[in-house]
Amino acid sequence: MPLDFTFVAFDLFCQRISHMPVFTVAGFLTCSAPPSTPFIILRLDVDFREAHAVHMARIANRRNVRGSFYFRRQVDGFDWRAIRLIADLGHEVGYHFETLDRCAGDFERARSLFLDDLETLRRAGFSIQTVAAHGAPPTAPTYHSNLDLLRRAPDLLDKAGLLGETTLSIDFTRLAYLSDADWRWRRYAHYYPGQRGGNTSLRAILSELARRDAGLYITFHPHQWFPGPAQALYFRTRNRIGRQWVRRIRQ
Repeated sequence: MPLDFTFVAFDLFCQRISHMPVFTVAGFLTCSAPPSTPFIILRLDVDFREAHAVHMARIANRRNVRGSFYFRRQVDGFDWRAIRLIADLGHEVGYHFETLDRCAGDFERARSLFLDDLETLRRAGFSIQTVAAHGAPPTAPTYHSNLDLLRRAPDLLDKAGLLGETTLSIDFTRLAYLSDADWRWRRYAHYYPGQRGGNTSLRAILSELARRDAGLYITFHPHQWFPGPAQALYFRTRNRIGRQWVRRIRQ
């Protein structure tokens, strides 16, 4: 088993799922009926290090696997080169929104930014069908997470011409949700936003793929995945030390 959070490990994962039905989020939401198990929903949240996302998209493409890649609008805008390379490989491209964070909890401004960013992506030629809320500590006391934008205005999805959001629009009663957020694999049964998941591992996930009743929704964060084990260990350790210092400062 190769070291987790390396491109070799991701390639092994893609190899294991290549014989299964693998859905993008949009593909799953447009199913006329719930798919038969086993199946996978594959999502990748591109927070930064967009070049890593491109590399993982190419790995998946070589294994004939398609996923949904969600891009944030950075301070200097979207990474158009990365988005286009990934879209050209046949993957779904979506919008990773954090507009409440960007405008300090001003809901009207956040709504306007949300629609403006979608228009920018579509004007560039990308058919955006789904969005994913970025998870980060709130920047103001007026909200708890970026999902609050859609909770307060559920009509916004229709107004924006979207199929749905990556968690609010999914029925998790038949799905196990797995995520590598914060460099830790967690498994959620009957997931809902804010739930605390149980610890798991990529090795356990690969074993779970063999189950005939497996309906799995798996989220990767490409900025946490690296070409070699030394880089993965270094950045994972640095992240954990940094989080410990943040907790101490807050205390």
